[in-house]
Amino acid sequence: MLAPFVTRVQRTIDRHHLLEKGDRLIVGVSAGVDSMVLLYVLNTFREPFDLDLIVAHVNHGLRPEESDKEAELVRNASVKLGLPFEYGQFDVKAFQKARGLSPQDAARRVRFHFFNGLLRKHSARRIALGQNADDQVETILLRLMRGSGLKGLKGMLPLREGKVVRPLLEVWRREIASYALENSIPYLVDSSNLKREYLRNRIRLNLIPLIEREVQPNFRGVILKASTIFREEDDYLDRGAEDACQKIIHEERNALSFSSSEFQSLHKAIQWRVVEKMLARMTPVERVAEEGDRPDVDSIYDTLTHPPSSFSMDLPYGLFLEKRYDKVSLGRGKRPPTPPFEVDLVVPGHTCIREIGKEVVSEEISGSNHEGIFETPPDTALLDYDRLRFPLKVRNFRPGDRFQPLGVRGTQKVKEFFIDHKIPRFERPNIPLLVSGESIAWVVGYRIDERFRITERTQRILKVQAV
Repeated sequence: MLAPFVTRVQRTIDRHHLLEKGDRLIVGVSAGVDSMVLLYVLNTFREPFDLDLIVAHVNHGLRPEESDKEAELVRNASVKLGLPFEYGQFDVKAFQKARGLSPQDAARRVRFHFFNGLLRKHSARRIALGQNADDQVETILLRLMRGSGLKGLKGMLPLREGKVVRPLLEVWRREIASYALENSIPYLVDSSNLKREYLRNRIRLNLIPLIEREVQPNFRGVILKASTIFREEDDYLDRGAEDACQKIIHEERNALSFSSSEFQSLHKAIQWRVVEKMLARMTPVERVAEEGDRPDVDSIYDTLTHPPSSFSMDLPYGLFLEKRYDKVSLGRGKRPPTPPFEVDLVVPGHTCIREIGKEVVSEEISGSNHEGIFETPPDTALLDYDRLRFPLKVRNFRPGDRFQPLGVRGTQKVKEFFIDHKIPRFERPNIPLLVSGESIAWVVGYRIDERFRITERTQRILKVQAV
């Protein structure tokens, strides 16, 4: 018959489907009470679940005086239980300095790099870690202090990305310590857990006891219950984001794209998650596994919710994000240059420019009534029909192009016009030019040529709109 503590852990395992028959697990064991108890509890499940367990211990090189004792304790426990032992030793301080990380973040990334390597080496299915309910409460409070949203406040998951399992996440640290004492499970205390310069330690040693003493005696239980609610609400929003992705995202070769206007119509909570899901699909899985994160979702979200007409930005992992008119693309590799294009403008009618995903619509209107026609949006031009030379062409920029901007006496190089208007070099090939004979009649979306403006004498007007 299983001990009550082990039964509670098994309920967590069953509720969240953490183990399956025949699983091979990498068990992260630090020598602390949580991971040592995890190892012994999982060992009790070896026969009923037909488990293969591989014990993994990481020496971070941060506490030389303690590390050898910890490694020896974990190695001896592995021998006693008849389990394979894997040892990894790393210089976390050097890694932290090179990457500009906090000590905790650097240590976490090193651990997961090691654990993921063991997954491949042993063809294992999952990594088992010893975080408990107290760790969950501390994590949620840490994330709250850092301004996390719902996705962060739900806390750690019992099963993360189908790979990391936390069987002890619903039992308290005091229960784990009691089980270790009752079953003579050896462990060591990490001295860094008592250092108050770390924020997590101050939360555990100072903040939580103060709140439980002065405000809410069951504070940890309240936070743990809230995390369950947050998890369910997060799941609901995540499903909504998945539906939104299905509707607006289009797959292209080495890229995902969507309409900026469709993205703007989504609720802000869904927008953020759509960005996250796109990054998850495009970021190389092996890099995420080793680094532990993806490009900054928040900065990309901010760019997409307040976008300029066009932009292009490089992202980590060889990704790029760009917006050309209404089309946004998240791609991998080098951004494809816009090829030269030149098409005849259909008058009247619709002209498609596939290279930039634009359509130009033209129509002839009477020039007899000039009221209000001088006020047009940037994507629309009104030109004196009779001054134009047909057939009109639509093409992109060529070196040496010149035109006479509306209101200017002389001509100006189109390149100088682009520079004056702070149009980045990458965007210039994407701006159509409406050409009449050898003259540029309109830099689409920016300025018409003075020589083709309508006047009081204009009889016929060509209305051209880029959509």
